[in-house]
Parts: sequence; C-alpha cells; structure tokens
Amino acid sequence: MPAGRALVVILVCLLTWTFLYAPTMKRQAEASPPGLRRTLSIAGLTPLAFVGNLLQVTRATDAARAGLGKDADTAPGGALTFPTVPSEVANSPAPGATGPIRKPTPSNRLRVVVVGDSLASGLGTYAERVFKPALVRVSNQGRISTGLARPDYFDWLTSMRELVDSYRPDLVIVMLGENDAQALVDTRGQLQTSMGTPAWQAGYAARVQDLARIATLGGARLVWVGLPIIRDTERRALLQRQNSIFQEMTGAVSNTAYLDTWDLFATPNGGYTAYHRGTSGQLEVIRQPDGIHFNGLGYQLVAVAAADLASTDLGLSRKTFTQP
Repeated sequence: MPAGRALVVILVCLLTWTFLYAPTMKRQAEASPPGLRRTLSIAGLTPLAFVGNLLQVTRATDAARAGLGKDADTAPGGALTFPTVPSEVANSPAPGATGPIRKPTPSNRLRVVVVGDSLASGLGTYAERVFKPALVRVSNQGRISTGLARPDYFDWLTSMRELVDSYRPDLVIVMLGENDAQALVDTRGQLQTSMGTPAWQAGYAARVQDLARIATLGGARLVWVGLPIIRDTERRALLQRQNSIFQEMTGAVSNTAYLDTWDLFATPNGGYTAYHRGTSGQLEVIRQPDGIHFNGLGYQLVAVAAADLASTDLGLSRKTFTQP
C-alpha cells in the first residue's frame, strides 16, 4: 500500500477509535489534575461523547466493556460496594463511643473496612489474610487513583458516610494521599486552592479531619496508615508534610490512632530501601519496582502493624489477627 494511503487508513482508524471510546477517554480526562491539558481534553471529548451516545454508536463498545465488568457511564472513580451482612448488622449494637473494640463471636464477627487509594487496595487484600475470618469480616474498599484532593472524581467524604450507615464498621483502616499532590477542587470540579500554598495545607487538613470524624461517627475505631518512604527523593518532602497532617488531624479526633510507616520501612539513616530484615535475620524484598507500592510481603507487614496498633491503642483483641 502506498505510504499516503497507509497514513489515511491509520488516521481513519485513530479517529474512529477516539469516537467510539470518547466516553471512556472523557472519564480518564476527568481524573487528571486540573490545568489546561485537562480542560482542553474534556472540551474536545464532551461533544464526541454526546454525539456517540445520541447516535448509539458506542453501544457496542459499552457492551464489550460491560462484559469485562466495566461501565463507561458510571460515576468517575466507581462506587463502593458492601458485602451483604444484613443479619450481622441488624443483630449487632452500634460500637460504643468509649472503651475497647467489642469482642467478636463467630456469629457476630467484627467488621473491618480498609479504604483509600491503590496502597489501601493492596493493604486490604492482605488484611483479609492477617485478620482471622472466623472472627473478622474484612471489606476491601481501596479505589485506584483516588484521594481527598479530587472529590469530583471520587468523593471519599460522602462515600465514608454511606459506608458507616450501611456497613457499620467496628474498625476503619485508612491509607491514602499518594494521589493528592494537586490542587484542591470541590465536588463540581471547581478550583478551591492551588497546590503549594498555605491555604492548600489548611484545606487538606480540614478534609483529613472530616474523613476521620465521619469514619468514627458511628462508634468505629480508626487506624490511619501514613504514607511510606518512596524512592523518588523530590517528592518526599510533600509526602512527609502530608503525614504530619494525617498525624495531627487524627490526633484531634477521638478513637483514632496513627501508624507511621515512613520510619518503619526506611533505612537506619532515613533512606529508601526495598528490603526488610525478617524475623530470621534474612533480607527480604517488600516493595514494588515503582518505588512506591509494596509487594505481598510488604502489605502483610503493614496489615500486621495496623492490627497491632489497633490492639495497643484501641483495644482490639489479639485473638482476631495473626501475630508475627
């Protein structure tokens, strides 16, 4: 085929693909940080998505995505889903405002929920292995690319209210913040304060405290897991500032405890390492190659540390989790 004709075919294919997948690409644009690129992307994709939906030409692609468990018309960030536990919820009194976490029984297990971003998603997976299923029901509610800066993409404050009302957790474990290095916007996507300003720090602290208060509103106890040290040295100062906010704001809310993972997984001189010395003294890899996330062993260590802190500070029974 002549080069000119091949180029035309490529361009037609790209334009057709863009038209068919405009709703999906619009969702991805909505998840990107505020700025000129996001504004132009949404402006260009919105009419394409509208026309595609109007002419129903995207029905085939939507059906294919639905077959894969994805829906282009869902709200950005997805939605929380709760396990069906009507009898346990109905028969269990609300957690007490004071005192230790209630002692579970096989017929009335503790309800532990893990919320946050992709770090929380990995933590939730291994929390299901650390907590004993005969006494604890773990609900993993981690959502990739979410945080507190962008409630227009995923609103954790509203979702936490729904979670407390529907699931009535005894213990909430929060781990997020990795995606919050951006301007703060409201639920409509309107800019509230730019990144790197004193107003940003105050606004972010208010959202952290609001989330902690909502999480404990029904009597649940809260463990807020701080961000771990990362390999990228340029971003460490921001993450440490966020950790300071997490620790200060959760300290101002009753029935909460803060888990410092920064020093827990740093080298003795405060540097980054992908290794951890196990109980046998042998060095083991605990981090992913991206220098941010943990691998399975790392997440298990974080889950054990969170459960241990809940036991020490919040009265969680040590019979509910596997100890090292």
